[in-house]
Amino acid sequence: MRFANTGSWQMNIKAGEATLVFALWLRDSEAFEVPRSPLVPGPLDMGDLPPGLGEAHGPGLGEEWLAWWISLVDRRPRPPLRPLDEKAEPALDTPDPLGLARLPVLHGLVTRRWTEFLHWRTAYHRAHGTFTSRRPVGDLRETNTVREVEAALGRKAAPFSLTFRLLPVRDDRIRLVEPGQYLVPERVYLGAGWAAWLRAVVAEVA
Repeated sequence: MRFANTGSWQMNIKAGEATLVFALWLRDSEAFEVPRSPLVPGPLDMGDLPPGLGEAHGPGLGEEWLAWWISLVDRRPRPPLRPLDEKAEPALDTPDPLGLARLPVLHGLVTRRWTEFLHWRTAYHRAHGTFTSRRPVGDLRETNTVREVEAALGRKAAPFSLTFRLLPVRDDRIRLVEPGQYLVPERVYLGAGWAAWLRAVVAEVA
């Protein structure tokens, strides 16, 4: 979704990104440990998940998952987790062929569970709806927040761009990825406190 005001500012609200949801689903379903990181949210908030495969996980799975997750949410360049292997082939049988090419342990697990996830996600949406169906009809909180800030400033907002990637997680923490880029739990975005938090952010950039 995009909210814009005559080209001077824009907010991008991204929800239901399949690869992000799958990464969290895989972590929680397989129940493997992941190194701590400020960009890793809490558990998925989508009801009961299917069980894991019940097999021993390969060494370094948690580290590979974290490297993959960070590559998904933060596109800034960084050193690879493993040295470049000229023989590494794109992981064409996964939702992220280039991102998983150097992560062999995770690649194998993703390959085995991706299709299962897609079927599970479709069934979940049929039973519980999507983010669009949960979001209030005619929700203009972003536009109204900018107007409120403009009224307080006594002028039009300066040009700015904000992106919010919504995650269906049991978590109340908004995570800053880089300036203007945030990971936001859906429950926070849909909650009563969203407008007040957003107003403070807009006031800083407007």
